[in-house]
Amino acid sequence: FATAASRDASNPVEHPTLSSPEYLRFVPCTEPLTGTFVPAYSGTSELFMKKVLDNLAQIHPNANWTRKRQFDSSAGVLAMILDGKAGIAVSSIPLTSAQREAFTRRFGYPLLEACVAMDALQILVHPDNPIDSLTVPQLDAIYGSELRAGGLNPIRKWDEIGWPGGGEIHATAGWLHYGTSRFFRDAVLEGGPWRKDIRTFGVIQSPEPVLLNDPAAIVFSNYRPRDSRVKVLAVARQTEETAYPPLPSHIYGGEYPLVRFFHVYANAPDARDLPAETREFLNYLLTYEGQTEVAKSGNLPLDQTMLHRARKRLDLP
Repeated sequence: FATAASRDASNPVEHPTLSSPEYLRFVPCTEPLTGTFVPAYSGTSELFMKKVLDNLAQIHPNANWTRKRQFDSSAGVLAMILDGKAGIAVSSIPLTSAQREAFTRRFGYPLLEACVAMDALQILVHPDNPIDSLTVPQLDAIYGSELRAGGLNPIRKWDEIGWPGGGEIHATAGWLHYGTSRFFRDAVLEGGPWRKDIRTFGVIQSPEPVLLNDPAAIVFSNYRPRDSRVKVLAVARQTEETAYPPLPSHIYGGEYPLVRFFHVYANAPDARDLPAETREFLNYLLTYEGQTEVAKSGNLPLDQTMLHRARKRLDLP
């Protein structure tokens, strides 16, 4: 890799994680690449995957970098890698232990895997809503029906949590089979069922119209810059704990509770057995250039410690 003194330290997205001059830069492989790279990825990861693949197509024009998502949700992507229909997959939800075991029994070796990007869920309300923060048990009591996170009673009206006259709480989500909703269900509802009257609206990355049209709504969505059309709430893990807003300092510092990773899974007994195009994709994604595309998409790049850990898991220098 290039040294700090020899590289351009510019940071086009001004992301603090990418500001270090020691952040690894991409160095292309010297061998000619002429094969076809067909990754499986879903709608959320598509936000950075397409640009990463566009850039690789310019660097290695003789290889075929397929840029087409196969599924809207990560569940379909994971099914492809588990069934052997994809050699590499990027998912916003992790495989379970049972899924990993099933893969190993079928193929005779474990999947190669690493974290390649981060995301944090934002809890959003109408800008006129006076509520500034919620706890995870409160969110479970709003969205769920079994109070698995420790709440005492279901929460169905805004005046139960500090907004007199706010009326009924309209708990709203994107499609419930999407990876974002599945993560929320696991992290907040602890795998419990949704309330029966939950509202869904489809594309979870763009909830602003929902909130503008419904002041009583609450929505969870992916980490994105937001404007005055919505209010972003702080979240506390438990009652009487400090509530933190989803800012990079609290996300990377571990204080904000609703954080997840994007995972890459590759079907090979050893990283050295991966096709050259797959290794080059991983090499690019896990450097400054690839993580800059992650940041441009609105997601969160890995910090340097995470990046080195991921590269080590994939036997990258």
